[in-house]
Amino acid sequence: MKEELVITNNSLKDIINWLKNGYIVCIHSYSRQMYYYSEEILDEPLINDKSIIYVNVKKMSSLLDEGEWPWYIKNEGFVEYKSTNILPTNKDNIYIISM
Repeated sequence: MKEELVITNNSLKDIINWLKNGYIVCIHSYSRQMYYYSEEILDEPLINDKSIIYVNVKKMSSLLDEGEWPWYIKNEGFVEYKSTNILPTNKDNIYIISM
């Protein structure tokens, strides 16, 4: 059964809390997508236990495109996830959210 995400009216805080709780987060807009996690790279066996949240920010794309959210996320100690060829594929571990 899929775990229910805590979603508040503070989207950036939600993203940082999800990262603190061990999720991989992909923030995407019309023009770019960025993945964040506590580590840059994960090996294939480790990815099976991870969950990913895809956050569509096209209504507020400037927050991503102008670098505001990436700055805050990196300031909290999270890095851009580089293993984008290794992502969770189990449907129970994939969340899709629009903001």
